[in-house]
Amino acid sequence: MRFISYLIRVFSKPVKGWFYLFVFLLNLVSNYVVIIDDDLPFTYFSVFFLSAFVAYMESIVYVLIKNILVRKTYVVLITLLHSIFIVCEYFLVIKYGVFLNQSLINIIGETNRKEVLSFIHTYLSPLQILTYLGILVVFLAVVYGMSVLISRVRYAVVAFICSLVGLGFVIYCCYGFVRFRDGMAIPQHTSITRVCYCIYQLKEKNSNLVLLREACKNVVVNQDTLRPPTIVVIIGESHSVYHSSLYGYAKKTNPLLEKRVADGSMMVFDNAVTLFDVTSSTMAADFSLDSLGVDFATTPLFPACFKAAGYRTMMYENQYFIDYGISFLCDKELSDILFDYRNDMRYVYDGDMVEAIEMTEQPSLYVIHLQGQHFEYEYDYPKTKMFTRFTIGDYDSKYNEEQRQTMAHYDNATLYNDYVIDKILDKFKDTYSCVFYFSDHGEEVYELRNYSGHCNAETSPDLNYQIRIPLLVWMSPEFVANNQFIKQKMEKAKHYPICADDIGHTLLDVAGIKTVSFAPSRSFVNNKFNKKRHRVVLHSVDYDEYQATH
Repeated sequence: MRFISYLIRVFSKPVKGWFYLFVFLLNLVSNYVVIIDDDLPFTYFSVFFLSAFVAYMESIVYVLIKNILVRKTYVVLITLLHSIFIVCEYFLVIKYGVFLNQSLINIIGETNRKEVLSFIHTYLSPLQILTYLGILVVFLAVVYGMSVLISRVRYAVVAFICSLVGLGFVIYCCYGFVRFRDGMAIPQHTSITRVCYCIYQLKEKNSNLVLLREACKNVVVNQDTLRPPTIVVIIGESHSVYHSSLYGYAKKTNPLLEKRVADGSMMVFDNAVTLFDVTSSTMAADFSLDSLGVDFATTPLFPACFKAAGYRTMMYENQYFIDYGISFLCDKELSDILFDYRNDMRYVYDGDMVEAIEMTEQPSLYVIHLQGQHFEYEYDYPKTKMFTRFTIGDYDSKYNEEQRQTMAHYDNATLYNDYVIDKILDKFKDTYSCVFYFSDHGEEVYELRNYSGHCNAETSPDLNYQIRIPLLVWMSPEFVANNQFIKQKMEKAKHYPICADDIGHTLLDVAGIKTVSFAPSRSFVNNKFNKKRHRVVLHSVDYDEYQATH
């Protein structure tokens, strides 16, 4: 019993005194910015207890330091660190509505001294800087005063328990990282861990890019088709099959594409899934000929194969741009290897980008990455009568007004997406082409809980809403006339179990391009397609077993 009492005294020592409370409050203030992007109840609890645990770890160091001067220096450094987080996070939130994330860390890493000074000159006058510094000093004084006052009451037991619960969250985070191998899929609800992970991701990205560039430079292919077709790949964003009338949704969100299905030119595949629930990861998987994200850095991307085969390769992009973000698609050197042309501007609406697509008579690969139904949905479609068909009154009163409005925006965005895809198909109606459309991932829109969005499929009551994706294939009349056997194989494959990272192999097969990385067993128009292949999503979830038990 004495030993247990001794352990309690030892391990509870860091939470005693003003310092623990001081750093705990600083952690809370900086960490709670994440709720602007993730306001689920879990987030509030996670931030609170993780802040307690981080404060506990910082306090252990404080207690272990015996030298007074070194201890004071440590207090100053910790205060400065948290102050930087607080100032940066809240400046970004107030000015841009975002907090420190991977894209911003990437930009900071690529920013030189001149650009930093230019930014400060543009956004911060000397008077503003002095004002903000004054506010920060007052804030720190208030936090210090509160810490001293609270430390006079008996709070140690509660603080220690909160820190232990925080440790439980850390263990849960580690489990999530090991199982799903994706930092975006675990609760990074402290500024310190989030920034550290971002830096780790940036370094990993840079090392992978070196290998990936070489893999895409040295592709050797054979073209066994006398007349290569134009291939068009349209990648949607956050498109839920559960809000698509092509997949049985009661509201007519796909009226134009339904007509194409009715006339037999378009096929709907009803058993397709994505590997991940976040765009950056899914784009890597979808572009690569790798299997289940195992050897991404050393396996060529499908555009490199098309370019090596003599295709003109073009990308029309409305999300990722050169030198802006951590995606492989933002790397200029790799982009130049993959594509003969890429647009360099963002369009307000996807339809505007479609207008800019240039047609060419030579065999070409078009990759068109849409903004789609990306959150916030209300900004994804024009507010014209044609695209504001759905209103609050169209949804069940069991949802509150905000939820019904969000659902209406989402369905209107889906309706507009239908128009955009149809518009693209119309551009290729007189060409010799085959068009593939699929979404990067799905989306929850209040079907399961008080939540709309993606990026957390592993904790969702039903991961289908974020993992199932629409997959559509349309063939021009001229292509059908010369490739009846491909159309028949497409029809046969409509119910096959398809994973999004199989699509690259299917594109090569349809184009008649063969390379070492091409696997016939992963092309769903090939007689060797493996219908028994288990689809592992989120790095560790066997989707086919999951479906069998749900």
